[in-house]
Amino acid sequence: MSGWLYRRGSGLRPVAVAVWLAPLPLLVLAPRVPWFAAVSVAAGAWLIGQFGLWSYYTRDVRQPRLLVVAQFVGGSAGVGVVVGLARAHLVDGHVALAALAPPVAWAAMEFLVALRSPHGAWWSIAYTQADAPAITGVASLTGVWGITALLALPASVAAAVTAPAGTDGERLLVLLAAAAVVATLVGYAVGRRQRAVLDEPVHVGLTAVEQPGGPVPIHTPEGADLVSRYVERVGQLAGRGAGIIVLPEATFTVDEAQMLEQLRPFARAAVELGVEIVVGVARQGETGAANVAVVFDAASDPPSQYQKHHLVPGLEAAYQPGRDLLYLPSDPRVGVLICKDLDFPRLARAYRRGGVRMLLAPAWDFGRDGWLHSRMAVVRGVESGVAVARVARTGRATVSDAFGRIVVEADTREGGTVDATVPLAATSTPYSRLGDWFGWCCVAATALIAVA
Repeated sequence: MSGWLYRRGSGLRPVAVAVWLAPLPLLVLAPRVPWFAAVSVAAGAWLIGQFGLWSYYTRDVRQPRLLVVAQFVGGSAGVGVVVGLARAHLVDGHVALAALAPPVAWAAMEFLVALRSPHGAWWSIAYTQADAPAITGVASLTGVWGITALLALPASVAAAVTAPAGTDGERLLVLLAAAAVVATLVGYAVGRRQRAVLDEPVHVGLTAVEQPGGPVPIHTPEGADLVSRYVERVGQLAGRGAGIIVLPEATFTVDEAQMLEQLRPFARAAVELGVEIVVGVARQGETGAANVAVVFDAASDPPSQYQKHHLVPGLEAAYQPGRDLLYLPSDPRVGVLICKDLDFPRLARAYRRGGVRMLLAPAWDFGRDGWLHSRMAVVRGVESGVAVARVARTGRATVSDAFGRIVVEADTREGGTVDATVPLAATSTPYSRLGDWFGWCCVAATALIAVA
């Protein structure tokens, strides 16, 4: 049952309620069977849930099979350890510690993996709740790790208060404490939206033309045709009032020495229409290849460039990573990054501390992961209190506000264009100021619970 629920709740288009329910059979079973049985069943359930992602990792993302196996086995071992830790306290009748162990241990596990993983905070069950702003709003206080802990809490409490050992008084106290925690966190998330001070809004447009395959060499007839189609889309969005227009990641291949000339139609359109245009290109040159977002402004200034920081292992091995942040010259409240950069909370926090209220993200999805990857960007915005405008080839075009609400979105697998006026939050979040305080607290609490 847990394996089936994890399969439903941890895929590319998860069923949100399944993640809440999945740990319950494991934790209820744990104190009633030997330790090895509880741990092995928990590990097996997680492994069953992950099998649904095998083809995605190996075929779409092109990760080595051995690496995917290691990831699945490592995750299964981690879940087994979490359930084993809870079982030790469930058997001994430590109701409070048994209820606390799974939420903090699971959050600690995800947090420590994210610190070292080349995929950042990708490996988190928190994104399954991305369409529920009352839940994702918790991330503005704790980061994504708080959502993870919250997801594990109800099943953990249910197992603790129904375990064979323990007193009725302890069970009642745990129930009351858990209810108070949930009410406080959800109340904080909802109240934050109601108390928000808003800044001047931004009208942003996103457009993606259907484009099979990789970046199109801009100097070819196919490249010239694609440029003209995008310039036409830019004109349409400008006519609808968009002041900033974003194209997808790696749309064109350009030569570094001739890049300004090759992209001149976008520079001309920006000046004539009075808009900012962000174009994703694969730049080739003597200094090496790079995945770049080029920004053209209405003042005819030389274009600014942002070089992608976090590259997809294997797929982007030929590119050099960037290090610098980029703020729009005409509006420093708006920053630029690219696709996978939004899998890393630290980069979004750095932008928010620099005064950014909105992030623009050219992106490139793998078709079926469009919902999930777009929702990771939404949660990143909630964490740091920034709106996010993300447009992906073969995925989703999504505009979300600083509170996790989807303002507008469209499927771009066959192309798509959207625009919206987005209110910006004037104040930052506790998480953007304090960083991963909750993650480290979970690590410390897990250690203490293990010692106990």
